Amino acid sequence: RTDCTSLSYLFALPECYYEGRRTLHSLRTWLDEDAKYNDFIQTSLKLLEEKYVEAKKAFEIHKSQLSQVEHRAESFRSQLKKLENENAINEKKYDEFETRLNIKEREYISKRLTHEVYEEQLQKLLKQSHDEQDSIGHNLAVGRFQQDIKQLSRELPKLKSQVEAFQTRINLFQKRKDELIEMRIESKKLDKEIQVVLEDKILKENYFNRIQHCRDIMRDIYKCRKTNDLPQKIFYDLPVHNKHSGENEEDDLSKAFRLISKSIGRDWNRLYWQLPFYPTRGQEELSKDIKHVDEKYQRGDVFQDQAMEALNKWRRFHTRAKVDDLIHGLEQIRRFDILQLIERRIIKPKHLLNMDQQEIDPRKNEIDNLNRKLNRLFDKMRSGIITSRETYVYSTIGLDPLRPSTKSACVNGTNRIRPVRSISTDLEIYANDHKNQE
Repeated sequence: RTDCTSLSYLFALPECYYEGRRTLHSLRTWLDEDAKYNDFIQTSLKLLEEKYVEAKKAFEIHKSQLSQVEHRAESFRSQLKKLENENAINEKKYDEFETRLNIKEREYISKRLTHEVYEEQLQKLLKQSHDEQDSIGHNLAVGRFQQDIKQLSRELPKLKSQVEAFQTRINLFQKRKDELIEMRIESKKLDKEIQVVLEDKILKENYFNRIQHCRDIMRDIYKCRKTNDLPQKIFYDLPVHNKHSGENEEDDLSKAFRLISKSIGRDWNRLYWQLPFYPTRGQEELSKDIKHVDEKYQRGDVFQDQAMEALNKWRRFHTRAKVDDLIHGLEQIRRFDILQLIERRIIKPKHLLNMDQQEIDPRKNEIDNLNRKLNRLFDKMRSGIITSRETYVYSTIGLDPLRPSTKSACVNGTNRIRPVRSISTDLEIYANDHKNQE
């Protein structure tokens, strides 16, 4: 007989089983994939390391190229600046030389034309001299033309050389000006090249930074995957360390671990129960830890290995582990023999080392000197050397009687006044106090 109110559960039960089976299959698939995730991370890290090296190399190459182009552009700019200054000076000289060139050219052309005219006239006069009889006027005219032609023949080469010199200087100015124009064009090309190289360098730098950032993220993921009790550390906001990263074997805590593991024997589990934990671990978790250590080591020096495993586990789970915690736990289980070992081999040598490193009190020598001087004073008083009511001065070399000083000495020695103390007065005060007490 079936209750009708439970009939719906009968129809829903197969669906629940089916969904539960799918859920378990998904969880199993997720666990299988999660087991492969470390290999995937390692492969990704390897690829990222290769890309990181390549990106860094490319970035360094573009960085050096940018530096070279900037250096070349800087030297080119300095040359361009010098040429611009030179061109500014040449511009002023250019007009002056051009004016002088025009004057010399006109003078040269004028004298050359005059020379040609004189030669033609001289030729005509010479022809007339063959046809007609020589006369004094005719001879004088021929001589004057010949003299002027000789004078012009001497002046024309000089004028021509001057014209050529001015023309050469003007051509040089024009050439330097053309070079300046070409250098300005080249400077613009260099600026464009710098811009292109700078953009390439920025792109390579961004790519390099992105690869480096991805590599750091993958390293953090891998570090988290290789840690113990990651959820607990995330919950308590504790630092994440690599699994099996190891501790410094020369610190005091590691030395104490070695001493305890060699001497504690079966009491390692009692010590583990007494050790503090931060964050706090419950009784059930401590029992599981002890059971795990018991099952892990079955052969060899069992107690020493178990003790070392338990202490290392305590160090991993307790973020504030120190030697004082071990000492307190050993006191709770009354293992004073191990406490003596720790004190003799770890604490006492460290204390002696600290004592050796302490600085000596700089006032110690002064106090010792004062004590010696007081002892000498009391010896003199007991031996009867000091019998009169003399006043003594305390100085750096002992006790000396105070001699009367002259007026000049007082004037010249005002800066050397020392404190004066009467020993007899002190003795009288001491005797009176003693009588009053009696």
